[in-house]
Amino acid sequence: MLAPEIYSFLKDDYNGERQNWDVSSSSSGATYFANTLGLLRYDGENWSLYKTSNILRAVYCSNDTIYVGGNGLMGYFLEKDLHKGFQPLTKIENDIWKIFRLNELIIFQSFDKIYHVNSDGLVGIERFKHGNTTFTYPIGEKIVYQISYGKLMAITPNGNERVICDTPEIGKFLVKYISQLSTDTFLIGTLENGLFTLSNNKLTPFNTPINDFIKTNKLNKVIRIDKDNYAFATMNGGVIIGDLSGQITYVLNRSNGLSNNRVHAIYKQQDRFLWIATNNGISLIDLKNPVLFFNNQFIELGSFYDIVMLNNKYYAGTNLGLYEITPLKNQSSVFDIELIKGSEGQIWNLDVIDNTLWVGHNNGTYLLEGSQLKQLSKAAGGYTMLQSRFNPDIVYQTSYFGVAVYKKTNKQWQLHYSITDIDELTRDAIELSDGSLIITGAANTLFQIWPDNEKRKYTFKNLSLLPQMRNTTWVRAFDINGQVLITSNDTSFYYAADETTHPCPSAFDKASYISEVIDDHIFIRKNKHLILYNLKTDTIVPLAYNLNNIEDDLIFKYERITQSANGQIMLCLSDRIAYTKLNKLKNAQINSVTPLITRIQCTNDRTGKEGTFRANEAIPYKYNTLQFTFTAFSYGLKSSYEYILEGYNNSWQSRQDNHAIFQNLREGTYTFKVRERDGSLINSLTFTIAPPPFRSKLAYAAYAVLIIILSIVLRYTFNQIHKKKAYSRLQKERKRLNDLRMLSSQQQLGEEVKQLQEEVTSKSDKLANLLIQNNKKKEIIDKINGELKHIRENHRFVDGRQIDRLSKMIKVNFDEKKDWLVFEAAFSEAHTNFFKKLRIKHPNLTDLDLKLCAYLKVNLSSKELAPILKITTRSVDLKKYRLKKKLNLSKEQSLKQYIMDFDD
Repeated sequence: MLAPEIYSFLKDDYNGERQNWDVSSSSSGATYFANTLGLLRYDGENWSLYKTSNILRAVYCSNDTIYVGGNGLMGYFLEKDLHKGFQPLTKIENDIWKIFRLNELIIFQSFDKIYHVNSDGLVGIERFKHGNTTFTYPIGEKIVYQISYGKLMAITPNGNERVICDTPEIGKFLVKYISQLSTDTFLIGTLENGLFTLSNNKLTPFNTPINDFIKTNKLNKVIRIDKDNYAFATMNGGVIIGDLSGQITYVLNRSNGLSNNRVHAIYKQQDRFLWIATNNGISLIDLKNPVLFFNNQFIELGSFYDIVMLNNKYYAGTNLGLYEITPLKNQSSVFDIELIKGSEGQIWNLDVIDNTLWVGHNNGTYLLEGSQLKQLSKAAGGYTMLQSRFNPDIVYQTSYFGVAVYKKTNKQWQLHYSITDIDELTRDAIELSDGSLIITGAANTLFQIWPDNEKRKYTFKNLSLLPQMRNTTWVRAFDINGQVLITSNDTSFYYAADETTHPCPSAFDKASYISEVIDDHIFIRKNKHLILYNLKTDTIVPLAYNLNNIEDDLIFKYERITQSANGQIMLCLSDRIAYTKLNKLKNAQINSVTPLITRIQCTNDRTGKEGTFRANEAIPYKYNTLQFTFTAFSYGLKSSYEYILEGYNNSWQSRQDNHAIFQNLREGTYTFKVRERDGSLINSLTFTIAPPPFRSKLAYAAYAVLIIILSIVLRYTFNQIHKKKAYSRLQKERKRLNDLRMLSSQQQLGEEVKQLQEEVTSKSDKLANLLIQNNKKKEIIDKINGELKHIRENHRFVDGRQIDRLSKMIKVNFDEKKDWLVFEAAFSEAHTNFFKKLRIKHPNLTDLDLKLCAYLKVNLSSKELAPILKITTRSVDLKKYRLKKKLNLSKEQSLKQYIMDFDD
């Protein structure tokens, strides 16, 4: 079947339930669906689901109000406040199955009554008095319906019912569609019995292929597409589009991409899109798409490598074999397809030569004779078949190995010879003006061959050695109106028979594929883009239809775009064939619309919290990261956008998706603008980012007050600091004077101390001298006593009593204890509390130890102490050693120095 591309959406795409019961679109361009879970919204970019408490069966858009009805539901949504959810109009117990407008009233229809709502929201009710119905149809000022398997009735809100057809025949059918063809003629669609015309109370059936299809698959819904064509939705067979004469335009079912064959609703939007709500998903076709597709998802046809037309039939070569495709009688879009027996396997190339189909197969080369393939040679992998312009009885064929040359002899084609010096797979073959051939290899090899077909000889040259070919990794050759174009990954040029090269248009540069010339146009594939090029004007043809929608489906390195005898352009794709016509493709128009900004998100980058955008209100600074979501309602097409944020950047930015994000905007006023890429219709929105709290007017007022307070505080602080500094200087001056006085006092005291120390030293010296003198006197007296003793003992005539009296006199006047007491008194006067402190610190000292300490204090040496103590010098040193131990002095400490420093 031939039909526009079908875009299908399943529950995982729109996050709803499988069943969709009705479709409508609003004036904004968004499309709404009555889904089992609630109201679905789609804008060509994003899906949204607004859940309801029960199943929705009907939806109808009027301005910005989306009326909905379903199981016990009758109400509406407001398009600008969809997040507020369903708003009930009235409470009902039954189900609403259809909603439509009749003049100024919105009609909600259930099986047994209609509810009509006026512009003030007041609800009226009209019951069907003669029985229930399935669906009602607005015709003129009245509503027409069938009593189930009964007569046709007409009713007007707040009016009476009347019979418009009561023929017994109508009671045999369940009517599913009613429309008025003329004043007295109606089109009647029935569930199982097809289409009829009703005129003068008489039913007349249609006898057409469309009617046969409808009767087989059970009619459910019908809408009028244009003046002549209708879309018929069925219960079991999808949708068929055609006219009442029976000409089928399209058949849409699961075999060519419809989401499900049970169709609940169909709806035409913007005079081009056909929405199909099914029992398992939603489908969409673009009725004005200039490209149609042939495929059948229920039959494994494989990938398409070539297609040709011969004797009003199409022949398609795939990786599964050769198929014969025959249009049904009087139909242009429905075909019968059959695999040619014996053709199973990979087909690389098809060509019509001498009104005979040549087949390049994986197993060899074949000719189609009738419905049978006849092997011509075992040359396998034929990619190109080229009939010589100079000798039509010669055909060249590239293959897996070298080039095969065929010759027609006695009206029979046979293999003439093979060019085997090219020991690799060959691909492209083009004949130059001198009869030589340009042959490309599988990768980056390029040859020129001069065949001598009479002698079955040839010469060839390896053009891969050309300077231009040094860095090539792949190479292709194409015939552009008799000129040979060589393209590769890094160069492109024309090549002439005289072995010269010439520059080519930049559009051909690095092209991986160029189609045959089609009415002075060619298709060029390069850099993952497919373009149409006009050879007469040497320009790229601007197209409303984006060829990149199908570019990715072309088979890489085996692209094939060709034109049939009837002017049809056919593109071989990985799982289908695309059809178009040049004028249709060039003249196709897509109605551009102004992109709609569907959502504005204000976010705090640090916390991730989202704020609320309100028109005419400044956005708080903490929500200064903005994301805009937009759509151009380009249903089924790959939209791309451009946007600019005035106040932030100065140039338009390109975007493949429908989001634009601006992070951490500063305060200020901005204008966001968006358009379709290279479009002229622009939507704009101006908004303001409020300053942060610390830069607000209130903050600046607070700052002014704070500055005043700070200036007062600073002035006060400065004065206090000045006073403190003055006070500090005064204190320093006082301290200096006190220090001077203290220094003077200390100097005076020092002089006194020095004087006292000198007095002590003097007294100590005097004491030492006194001791020494007393000791000397004592020595003299001791000598006198010795002499007296000697006289007494040795002189008889001396009076002994006189000597004793003299000795006694000496002893009385020279008493050692008395001398010590005198010394001790003088010593204590010079060294107050010396003995007391020494006893306190060293309580183990004896009187003799203290006496020795006193002698040491007055700086007497061991030699001077020996006579005083009446011992030897060595004995004095021994006493001093013993005293040092009692004082617990270390070896390093000097006893004399310790005593001298003690109490000073």
